[in-house]
Amino acid sequence: MAKKLHSAQGKISAVDITNDTISGRGGLFFFLRFVESIGFYSLIEKRFGFLNRSGKGLRIREFVKQILAYFVDGSDMGMVSFDRRKNDPAYAALLETSPGRLASSHQMKRFFQKLMVLTNPVYRRLLLYLFMWRLKVEKPNVIVLFADSKVFDNNDAQKREGVEPTYRDKRGYHPLHIIWNSYIVDAIFRSGSKHSNHGEDFVKVMRRLVRHIRKKYSQEVPIIVTSDSAFLDQDTFKVFEEELGIFYICVGKLYGDIKDYVKAHNLKDFSRLSNNRQTWCYVEFGNRLKSWSKFRRCIFTRLETEEDGQMLFDFAKSDQVIYTNIGLDKELTNKLIEAGGETYVQAETIIQMSHHRGKDELTHRALSEFATKEQFPFKRMAMNRAYYYFLVISHFLYEAYKQDMPEGIVSPCCYPHTFRRTVIDFAVKIVRRGRRIILKVTQAIWESLRIRELWQWLGQLEPVLCMRT
Repeated sequence: MAKKLHSAQGKISAVDITNDTISGRGGLFFFLRFVESIGFYSLIEKRFGFLNRSGKGLRIREFVKQILAYFVDGSDMGMVSFDRRKNDPAYAALLETSPGRLASSHQMKRFFQKLMVLTNPVYRRLLLYLFMWRLKVEKPNVIVLFADSKVFDNNDAQKREGVEPTYRDKRGYHPLHIIWNSYIVDAIFRSGSKHSNHGEDFVKVMRRLVRHIRKKYSQEVPIIVTSDSAFLDQDTFKVFEEELGIFYICVGKLYGDIKDYVKAHNLKDFSRLSNNRQTWCYVEFGNRLKSWSKFRRCIFTRLETEEDGQMLFDFAKSDQVIYTNIGLDKELTNKLIEAGGETYVQAETIIQMSHHRGKDELTHRALSEFATKEQFPFKRMAMNRAYYYFLVISHFLYEAYKQDMPEGIVSPCCYPHTFRRTVIDFAVKIVRRGRRIILKVTQAIWESLRIRELWQWLGQLEPVLCMRT
């Protein structure tokens, strides 16, 4: 006769309250300690300290720390969530403060109202400090930037100031972004009706970035900026060529004369480029549009096979034309080669970099996932501008934390959802012993996230950001 199992074996038979300080967002502490260790809060106080008009209330660094935690946590993204957090002593302990120093939703709204006096350049200066810091950490021999714009869809939100129709047939905001690797290194917050290449936004952004790269990082480092056809403009190209001395790779538009020129070529004259999944044929020539004053290097590409290797019919083949000045200026090209970028001169590399824009656009996908929703919480555009810039700055710091933390804990390429589930959402217990406060984790978390190594690494960081001010 089979042995009868006890019906209560392993079953929970009651629930009760514990007075222990326990939290399910233990990884927030380590991220916030990283932000503090690199001197970010000191930088914020130097730049925004004038907003502390009196000694009463919360300091700027306390508001900013709670906003960073709000974005990195990502589990409850309404303004009223600050009220719920204020009632959680464990959450306060993670932020190394007392529950009385946590901001309520009304305090947070008043803080964003104070930020209405700040314009785009104030926030952009913070991004610039972060960018220069990352350049000195990662030390690239060639800096490849990507220019693009992103629509924040606020079509279903309540009436918002500055929410206007965008090119995607949605009402929202339409900021300009400059991306380097996975970082948004510069951004201009704009209303939805501003198109990608609005006014001189792009040129002004590049002038500013190039000037600071030359001053703070390197006078000689080659700079390449890639973009789509929305930024195709001869005046912009002339600034890059004659004033800034940088390279560009820009997708062009397939005008009729280009199609006729390509049709006149024999397919045997086309070269082939393949990666692991797709094949393109291409031909290179010099081209000048009717409004242009000079010829520029032009590469026509045609997709021949899909990612699965399937050949395409002629009517289904995707054509693209690429304009660049790489290889046209002898002095600039020599500097590029001396920096170890000789492959950048080759047509195959230029094509791959142009196609790489799709990978760069994944930064926008990561930003959307990081924000969890694209609707902004306030009705005033200036308050939403502050919210947007703190979102971008939080995302930058999150990317830096991923890149710098000890190797193997989490993939630097993971998306925010994976990062949060792996590195943020784990249980901790915070206990007081004597005059010490100790954060405890389970043995499994201790080993999988290498908590001892992570803790020692955080203790070795220097306040590099405030040193650069």
